[in-house]
Amino acid sequence: MALTNVAEFQNGEKVFRVTPRRQNETPVSPMLCGNFIEVGFGYQVEAMWSEMLFNRSFEKACPITPATYDWFGGWNVVGNDWSGQEWYHSGYMHPRWFACPALDRPESITPDCSFITEKAPFYALTVERVEGCGVHGKSCLSIHNFEAWRACGVAQNGKYLTAGRSYRFSGWLRNVGGGPVRAEIRFYATAEDTFADEPIAVLPLGEIAEVGGYYEAVFDNAGFTGWATFALFITPGRVLADAFSLMPTDTVHGWRQDAIDAIRRVKPSVLRFPGGCFASLHDWRDAIGPRNQRKPENSYFWGDVNYNDVGTDEFLQLCEVVGCQAMLVVNFFHPGKRYYLNSEHVLDNPNLDAHGADLPHITDIDAGIECARQWVEYCNGDVSTPMGALRARNGHPEPYNVRYWEMDNETFRWFPRDDYARTVVRYSRAMKSVDPTIQIGLCSYHDFRLQVEAMLEICGNDVDFLADRVCAPDNIAYKVDIVRRWNAAHEHKIYYCDTEALQNRPNTLAPYTAEFYEKNGITIREARRTWIYGLTLVGNLLNYHRYGDIVRFMCFNNLCNTSGQSCVEVAKERVMLPICGLIYEQMARSEAAWVLEIEDYVADSLKSVEIQAAWNADETRLIVYLVNKCDQGTRVSLDFSALKHSFKTSRLRRMTAPGGRTQETMRSSGNIAVSCEYAPVNADGPNTYPIPAFSFTELVLY
Repeated sequence: MALTNVAEFQNGEKVFRVTPRRQNETPVSPMLCGNFIEVGFGYQVEAMWSEMLFNRSFEKACPITPATYDWFGGWNVVGNDWSGQEWYHSGYMHPRWFACPALDRPESITPDCSFITEKAPFYALTVERVEGCGVHGKSCLSIHNFEAWRACGVAQNGKYLTAGRSYRFSGWLRNVGGGPVRAEIRFYATAEDTFADEPIAVLPLGEIAEVGGYYEAVFDNAGFTGWATFALFITPGRVLADAFSLMPTDTVHGWRQDAIDAIRRVKPSVLRFPGGCFASLHDWRDAIGPRNQRKPENSYFWGDVNYNDVGTDEFLQLCEVVGCQAMLVVNFFHPGKRYYLNSEHVLDNPNLDAHGADLPHITDIDAGIECARQWVEYCNGDVSTPMGALRARNGHPEPYNVRYWEMDNETFRWFPRDDYARTVVRYSRAMKSVDPTIQIGLCSYHDFRLQVEAMLEICGNDVDFLADRVCAPDNIAYKVDIVRRWNAAHEHKIYYCDTEALQNRPNTLAPYTAEFYEKNGITIREARRTWIYGLTLVGNLLNYHRYGDIVRFMCFNNLCNTSGQSCVEVAKERVMLPICGLIYEQMARSEAAWVLEIEDYVADSLKSVEIQAAWNADETRLIVYLVNKCDQGTRVSLDFSALKHSFKTSRLRRMTAPGGRTQETMRSSGNIAVSCEYAPVNADGPNTYPIPAFSFTELVLY
């Protein structure tokens, strides 16, 4: 294949005739544009959730792992200070707790992952983590004020406050100093790593009891907008502190309203949760019920601590609010998960990569099957069932009716092919005994890529879709052909999905795009933030269009804050859509249903310039897509006369950027230009349209 196919269009001199012949047997899936949330990675949940305190129960985190550094570009690129990266913004902050009054060190990822500065110079004050004395997790914080006459305590920077909003603090405190101690919450205006001498607000908590208890205060912020430092000050004495929380009072089930608004713009049809790799070591039961009674857990694959503040209920309530379906990824318990991570399935392998923990509770396969059955019952069961009744006690009497369930993530790490397929049968039957309508997804990628048919012979009647990965055209054609052959030979039908869709996996890029990355020194990580990557996303979606509903959905990787490779970027002060979010905002609303053949044109997502035409569902509107993934502009002439439809006008919406390397970030936004215009249509002869360099155009004829 030539580097580009620009010459194919002869700069509009050649006329391409759009025919009424359909390419797809079923209409394009209205669910095609799905998305993916990975808990414990990329500060996705943390940014969208309304909790404002980092490390709110003072746990010692597990270190940031090589997997995270690799995703972000490598430790040699980002190191322990991410703030210089183009994708960095306040949503990625790791602010420490520090002894206060004092100035904290510049924010960075501390190698010991303590995130605590214990001493305040010139003050007789010590703060330190202690274990076994608190109420939430393993640790709590000891605040020991030795000063004879003044209050001091602990503080954390990085709070963005907005005038007119109210903020509620709650936290557990216990007086262990032997004498009376009073406490108060303070907020200080912060600028350039300093804070003012006088607080903008002081909220008395009163005298702290020796038996310990929860204390609350509400800050009605009438007039301050900007960055602030949160502080807890105590009079001389010693106090244990745990389970802190600071949240605005106007959240939506705990979620930020501006994040919800942005997700609605992206319009995901389905959201996958809680991973990814995180899901394979996670027990959903640790993340339900009152938040301060939940079990914090390390994010073993990615690093840091996950407080499980966002669990099943919070996620499913988010899906309800934004109006999308949910897909839950089930942890398949396995003996091999006890000690290792990111390895092959052979238990005696001496080269296993330890995750640094002992996880015996997720090793028994029978227990895992019952855990999954209970999860379905918790989500979908009537209140007359034990788990349905528990859900009702946790605040949601009505079933969530979760339809999509994926059978673990990257299962080749633990299971040989046949063992995995047989285990899927057992899980599926147990889960469908609760709700026969749920859809079960079979992992069909990586080591299992060439073994799908053999797995289907074992479990095909117990699964409903392939949960695949790699949106390369050769992979899609291969997998969809397997699905079609299965459906032709069996009464039980299945379909195809990509549940974790990166757009630049092997064999996915047009030749020009691959060379563009290489010539410009663009790494695979940086590539995912560029405009040319967004254009690759458009091409892959158009490829899925050509298959119709047999390709049900594609979960873009990821939804939020994944080193800029995301659909939504959520900072503490504002929210925006980066490149792929802007693409999704357009494509998730596509009316394309019936893709039509174009004479003398062969569709191929590896072409640099692509054209595609499709009827909407009732054949009253024609949707035409023009995509240019290279630096040479051209024109295309299209003849619609064979459709025998009298189009009155057309609406054109075009997205362009200065170049293929353009990014859209918090630091530099507004780089993607959008233009709209209306024009008449010549229904009896050719219509010529420009296809500018690095552009994406949607035409709607009606």
